[in-house]
Amino acid sequence: MRKFLLFMAGACSATVMAKAPTQIELDTLAKQLSVNYELLSAKPDVCPAPHQAQCYLSRLTLSAPYDVKSNSWSVYFSQLMPIYSTDSAQFSITHINGDLHQIKPTAAFTGFKANTPISIEFYTQESQITRSEFMPNYMLASSGLKSRVIDSTKTTLDPDTKLELQPYLAPFLTLEQLQTSKDDATVWMGAEYLYQNETKATLSKAPLSVIPKPADLTVLTGEVVDLSQGLNLQLDDTNQAQLSAALTRLTSFGIKQHSQGIATTINFDLPGNVPEAYTLSMQHDQIAISASSLSGVFYALQSIAGLVSLENLTIPALKITDAPRYPFRGMHIDVARNFRSKAFILNTIEQMAAYKLNKLHLHLADDEGWRLAIKDLPELTEVGATRCLDLTEQACLLPQLGAGLNKGAAVNGYYNQADYIEILKHAQAHFIEVIPSLDMPGHSRAAIIAMEARFNSLTAQGKSAQALKYRLVEPADKTNYNSIQHYNDNTLNVCLDSTYQFIDKVLDEVNALHVQAGVPFKTYHIGADETAGAWVDSPSCKALKQQQPELHSFNGYFIEKVSSLVAGKGLKVAGWSDGMSDVALKNMPKTVQSNAWATLSEEGHQVAHRHANQGWDVVLSSPDVTYFDFPYQSHPQEPGNHWASRAIDSKKVFGFMPDNLPAHAEIWQSVKSQNYSADDRQSIRTKKFHGLQGHLWSELLRSDRQAEYMLYPRLLALAERAWHKAPWELEYKTQGVKYDQNTGHFKTALKQQKEADWQRFAALVGFKELAKLEQAGRFYRIPSVAARAIDNNVDAFIPYPGLTIEYQNSDGQWLKYKADSKPVSAQQVRAISVNGLRKGRALEL
Repeated sequence: MRKFLLFMAGACSATVMAKAPTQIELDTLAKQLSVNYELLSAKPDVCPAPHQAQCYLSRLTLSAPYDVKSNSWSVYFSQLMPIYSTDSAQFSITHINGDLHQIKPTAAFTGFKANTPISIEFYTQESQITRSEFMPNYMLASSGLKSRVIDSTKTTLDPDTKLELQPYLAPFLTLEQLQTSKDDATVWMGAEYLYQNETKATLSKAPLSVIPKPADLTVLTGEVVDLSQGLNLQLDDTNQAQLSAALTRLTSFGIKQHSQGIATTINFDLPGNVPEAYTLSMQHDQIAISASSLSGVFYALQSIAGLVSLENLTIPALKITDAPRYPFRGMHIDVARNFRSKAFILNTIEQMAAYKLNKLHLHLADDEGWRLAIKDLPELTEVGATRCLDLTEQACLLPQLGAGLNKGAAVNGYYNQADYIEILKHAQAHFIEVIPSLDMPGHSRAAIIAMEARFNSLTAQGKSAQALKYRLVEPADKTNYNSIQHYNDNTLNVCLDSTYQFIDKVLDEVNALHVQAGVPFKTYHIGADETAGAWVDSPSCKALKQQQPELHSFNGYFIEKVSSLVAGKGLKVAGWSDGMSDVALKNMPKTVQSNAWATLSEEGHQVAHRHANQGWDVVLSSPDVTYFDFPYQSHPQEPGNHWASRAIDSKKVFGFMPDNLPAHAEIWQSVKSQNYSADDRQSIRTKKFHGLQGHLWSELLRSDRQAEYMLYPRLLALAERAWHKAPWELEYKTQGVKYDQNTGHFKTALKQQKEADWQRFAALVGFKELAKLEQAGRFYRIPSVAARAIDNNVDAFIPYPGLTIEYQNSDGQWLKYKADSKPVSAQQVRAISVNGLRKGRALEL
């Protein structure tokens, strides 16, 4: 074997790698290989066949600091949108499955010459446009050797912002890298844009109010209430124990529960038709809470916590009368694509409860991971909860979403039974219902692969009947299909008895965990996603169709059958609106929840109205405003997905009018920043919506810190709209109306009311709530600074008052911005966290 010589600084020797590298040689190449990814254009002049109408042009550049002759290696990497054409003689790129691709040297590859880059240009059909979508952790592999992650493709952290950096990804500098197509008018939301389109804060201190806003708050005469004295809650020990979560939060603010505190009486004398309603009367020597249930008392205590700031525990004497807008006020947390720690879930529950959200929709399984231990089915978590580079997938799943090789990485993992029980109990203590979801029949690849590993293991042991019991696929099914995430094998076979045996088993085991926790299992979200084109060549499905010629769709058949199974266990059935639209209403249980998630700019109001009108409990899940995995602003450095919205800041969430979905055509634009219309004259809603839910999908969120950045402070705006109906919201017109940018229903007076209400909300966030999030250890987003050079000085502001702004001078120094002595010029501007330890994203002027 030739001796391996590493090219070092100051050395003049070249390195030649043998045809088949050794482990040391592979390891060294993984450390030294430079990978640079460039998004060249989302609007190239020419697109190769067969996608001539639209494509995306990118370039990968590889180089090594020494000569490399071997071609006996390959690179595996995640590319969200499949590559369909490659312009390279020396390398081929193959789409494996999902987002996994493989780069291999061709016979024409003559090796790397030291410090001489080789580029590969390639085309994808679908858009991949935000920096978050360009995945890290490229893996270098060679047969018979341990694979390694290429160092140059690992992410790092910005020391100031603590946000993820991608050294392998070239800068985004032009609209060619921000807009998805020639008709995309997405704007670059820099400092100048924000200055022109955002409004300055008008309040210099926090108003007397709470997030979410109460139905009525009246100031009473009398002395101020000094809450530093603490509370003397006059309630029996059992009921007081059930309020311990709210009391713990009050204690963290300095409002303790003790015998010398302000006498606090509890009366259960309100009507029981709205169990979460309460009244709260606060005077200097007595606090009185009235409710019909402990949940009402809990929310009254949370309102006390909301009235104070961390610096001031005194408030005027007042009375609050309050009740929620919707019975369902939820957050959906995806822990399947990339895992979220148990601590993250527990912390999120606490913040949800602080702002009166009451449903945690926990997305526990998808293509990329199964996250809940199920008794007797260990493969679900042994195989289905981790990703690594095992192409046979007997030990783990394929390394999708840039997961890399480390089975112990934060993106992998699962909740054991004790973890889930702890989550259930913690949620119950915060008056939150956990709604588990194990998405089916599509989005089920983790379950399928895990059960195939079980099948292979038991078959090898000669246990054929046991092996078949929970098998989810049919080997004779030769259907070719492609899911929305580009899998060709992620859909349960809905015509197999073993599929329903598996679901029945899983539901029974989940219920057993609820019983063990002492927390009722009330609602199960079946997912109800399908994969277009699946089951076409399935012998079982062909036989089923012969037996039931009236069968209208296989997906509908599946949902109806699972819904019956779920309802038979005493559970409420829930599912996503697209799949739920496939069913025959007569075959569904009486009580059904539908999460309506069609985008508003594409007639999304119609399915929400239709499902409400047929008597279902519609939970609004409009992605153009409730999907918190999308960016706050359309800027290359702002993380997030892009397909439904390019910018969802807290003000947009705050401005949502959930009872009047079509009206948003007057005030919002489509995902491509185009005006749209919404015609409700043929789709009139006759029944109320049931609730509102925010969503934190995790494909692009590789850490709990990233997830919290996307969640806060948008969660507060979500809570505001779910609990409180603002008087400026356009009332729904029951005769049906067509809305567009020119219809003029949202008049000036309403706009002024909305802006004043926003100023109240923004001042509460800036002066009080960010500090509380910070005290709780939550990684909230620091707002971007709006700035403009005007009349020989720089004018700058942020939407939330109370935070410090800094500017960078021509010498590169960061200095405190003062509105009464504005700088003449600035290179960049940024805001600072409440405690001054973390910096916001800097914007150039």
